[in-house]
Order: sequence, then C-alpha cells, then structure tokens
Amino acid sequence: MFVAMPRRHLLLLLVAFGVSLAVRWPLLNRPLSGHHELCTALVLIALHNWQHDGFLAHHGAPAITVTGPADLIPRGYTDAPALNDGVLYYLSHPPLAFDLPHALFTVTGAAPSALCLQLFNLVFHLTTAIGLYLIVRVVQRKGPAPLFAALLYLFMPAPLWFHGNAYMSDMFVQNAWVWHVLVALRALKSAQGLSWTMATWCGTTLFLTALISWPGVWAGIALVMLALWQWRKLHDPARLRLVAAAIAGVGLALAFTAWRWLQVVDVHALLAYFTGRYAERSGTGIHGAKDILAAIALNYRINWLPLALPLIVFAWKMRGIRSSMHGLMLFTLLTALPSLLEHAFLLDYTRHDFTALKAGLLLCGLGGLGLSALHARWSWAALAASCVAGVLYFCRTNPPLQVDDARFTWQMEQGRSIANEARTDEMVFTLGFTPEPQVQWYAKRTLFRVDDAERARELLDASGNRKCIVFRETTQGMIHERITAE
Repeated sequence: MFVAMPRRHLLLLLVAFGVSLAVRWPLLNRPLSGHHELCTALVLIALHNWQHDGFLAHHGAPAITVTGPADLIPRGYTDAPALNDGVLYYLSHPPLAFDLPHALFTVTGAAPSALCLQLFNLVFHLTTAIGLYLIVRVVQRKGPAPLFAALLYLFMPAPLWFHGNAYMSDMFVQNAWVWHVLVALRALKSAQGLSWTMATWCGTTLFLTALISWPGVWAGIALVMLALWQWRKLHDPARLRLVAAAIAGVGLALAFTAWRWLQVVDVHALLAYFTGRYAERSGTGIHGAKDILAAIALNYRINWLPLALPLIVFAWKMRGIRSSMHGLMLFTLLTALPSLLEHAFLLDYTRHDFTALKAGLLLCGLGGLGLSALHARWSWAALAASCVAGVLYFCRTNPPLQVDDARFTWQMEQGRSIANEARTDEMVFTLGFTPEPQVQWYAKRTLFRVDDAERARELLDASGNRKCIVFRETTQGMIHERITAE
C-alpha cells in the first residue's frame, strides 16, 4: 500500500526534526500568551474538567467552564445553546482532537499541562512530514523531491508554530488529513481495478479526519468529485467504491459527533449552535469580504513567504519535473480543493491565520518538486536558504525571549492572582473586561464578565450563592472587592 522510505532519508528527517525542536525549545512551556495559544488554553480547560470531574460526568463533551458550585453559570447570564446545567460546552468541532490527549494523560497519569500538550503536538509534526514525503514519492518515485518537501514542511513558520505551541482541532486535523491524501492519491492514481480494501482505507482515513475537524468533510467532497470524474472518464464502475467510502467515512464521523454532543444538549440547541456558528464563520458583504481577503493574504505571507523561491522554481521548471502529470494533477486537486471549499463556505473563519496551515501539503509538495528539477548543488543550496529563511521568519513572529518577559506572563499572573484571592465559595466577576481563556486556565475558575457591580449582585442572587469577588483593572494592576448577598 505504501512506498518505503530509504534509511538515509529517514535519518535526515529525524535529524532535521531534532533541529526544528531546538529552534522551538525556548518557546515550550512558556506562559500561554498570544498567537492562538488561547486555543491551547481552551483545550487544557476541557481536559482538566474531564480529568477532575470524570469523562462520563460530561458525557465526553468539552466543558470550557469550571464546575464548582460557585463556578456554574447562573440563569440570565447567557443564552448560549451549548449551556447545560450551568456548564458551557465547546461543540464547534468533532471530539477526536480532545479524546487523544485525554487518553494519553489518563494512561500516563499526568495532569493536563501546556508542556505535555505541546510535546504531544510536536510528535505529530514529524509524522505529518513523513506522510508528506510518502505523498510526493507517489508523484515522483525517483529523485529528492519527497525529501525536499518534507524538509520544507519541517522548517516553515506555520508548521513550526501550529505543530508546537498552538493546539486545537483546526490545526491537529492536518495530521490525519495527510494520510488520507496519501491513500486517496494512490487509489485515484491506480490504473488497475480499485479494490474494496483500498476504498476502505480511504473511508477510514476520512472518518478519522472528519472526526477531528470539518476539513474532513471538504476532503470527502473532493474525493467524491474526483472519483465521479474518473468514473465518467474511464467508464470504471469500481471508482464508485470511493464515492461510497467517502460518504460512509464522513457520514459515520458526523453521526458519532452528533451522538456525543446530544448527550449534553438537545437537537434544537445543537442546531441553533451550529446555525449560529455558521452564520458567524461564513461570510459578510462585499466590503467585509475585501477585509477578509486582505487578512488571508497577510496570513499566507506570515506563514509561507519563505517558500517563494521553491515555488518560483516550480513554476519555472514545471515542464522539466520528472513526474507523472496525472499524479501531479491529482495531488494538486486533493490538497487544494478542500482548502478552496473551506474558503468558499467559511470565508470569515479563514481569516484566522492557522487555517493557512492546511495549504502546507500543497505548497511544500510543489516546492519540493520544483527544487528537485534544479542541478543537485543548486537544489540543496536553495533548500538550505529556504529552510533558514523559514526559521528566521518564524523567530521574527515568535521571538524566543525570556520566559519572564511581561508580554508573555501577564495573563498567567492575572490568572494566578485571581486563583490566590478568590475563595472556593465565591463567584468571580471581572468588571468591564473579558479575560482570555489563558487567564481562566491559570485561575482554574469560571470568570463572569459584568459591566457594573449591580449586575454582579443580580447574578449572585440568581446563582443561589451568597458571596462573590469582583476584579477590576487599573493602571496599578488588578484590584478587587467582595460582595455578600443581603
């Protein structure tokens, strides 16, 4: 099913991965701060609740508010459809990206922590680079293109960060999708009869991808489109097995996700949740779309600019690349169509810069193919220059400064200050400001935003609790006052 990797290439990838770890080492276990580390904090809150309360207590749904008596959300605070018994759940993605680290923490007996989650994330950077290597080797069986593509993926800014410090379903989905692209490419490229075994591999990898995040749905649509195109062109009914596998894989993943989430909310609430999320994430008017497209262009520049040289070489040498044009076309469509569909249906969502990570398979694959068309000496020189540029650009966006730098510690300090001051029987209110998930993670409390003290008293009465503490930001730092129900 898979093409073997020469030992020297595997050794080079392992050494290169070690270098990429060294580049990121100063950033690991740093206080959670910006550049989407709020996603890491959100996952950690859910994993903490699962470990503290028990997985079954939340029916396997990610709880993103704490569950102590003074932390339950009172009536009238929010009408969010994912609220159940005073606990707010995060249902925006399928559950597998939460399940896997929870299983690891459970088996090892470790408490959820930023460092453990980051190390878990890093391992998959290597496996994804290996998957990309195997994909490009299907396109070009001989030559250094697979190795070049994998090395580019190890040292570009987007993978360096989003396979490291930042963790969420949106990013982790890359690790399953790469293996789906591999098996789908081999299936579609096969000139022989397509077996049910190969179709089952496609369905299984689609199931896992869709069980992590929605790009699995886009990948399923792409596979159906390509399989139907081949069925019509080749008059091969066996290609319809891929259509069945895609529908089964995505359908089972969505059905399992719905079953999990329906344990904590009813059908109407779940529909309201996803209807609201889609309305928020889809698109805006023409003027809004211009702003979003500008943001997307900026994201691609920040995450992939060092690939400019390899991609220019690919465009220049495309006709001289030693690969099957059929295989190259299939690779391009399998990796490009899901990203294009995501932009088409979730345009506002794609303003987040982590969505640009999904372009990595296509861009690094084409870059590797382009560099392989150069003379050996020049190809290795261009590869080295691109990788060095990737590391430098990454460090520009994510400077490896001291862990006690105030830019990285203020949210941790704010959260720990709240944890130290607030008593377990006190509700915690923030007056006039909404803390990021990082603050809530370090506080290990549910933080309720209010705009005046009277609102805090109303919510205190509605909760049935008798005490609360209200935090307010000032130029001298946070101050607090305590309120007791009359």
